Amino acid sequence: MASTELMEKLELFFDDEINSYLGDHGGGAQPVELNGSELVIRMTGECRSCMSQSGTVNDLILKKVSAVFPFIKKISVTDDVSDEVYEQALNLFTAYKDRK
Repeated sequence: MASTELMEKLELFFDDEINSYLGDHGGGAQPVELNGSELVIRMTGECRSCMSQSGTVNDLILKKVSAVFPFIKKISVTDDVSDEVYEQALNLFTAYKDRK
């Protein structure tokens, strides 16, 4: 498990270097967890279901990340949703239930 400081650096890097590109395509990526040399990320927006996701992860994200964080050798994509999206969905279901 990575330190909080390292995860914050990864988040800033993703905001500055990765998401500026992915945002042009209607998506983004978030670092979720670092396990040794493997970084787990979450794809967001249009990138979540894009057929080019594998290429984007391996050809773009991994290359950019490992150039700055050379100890990261592999990137995996989680299929879970962010806490924010989960909370929004829960609020929608609760609002719907309360209307009945």
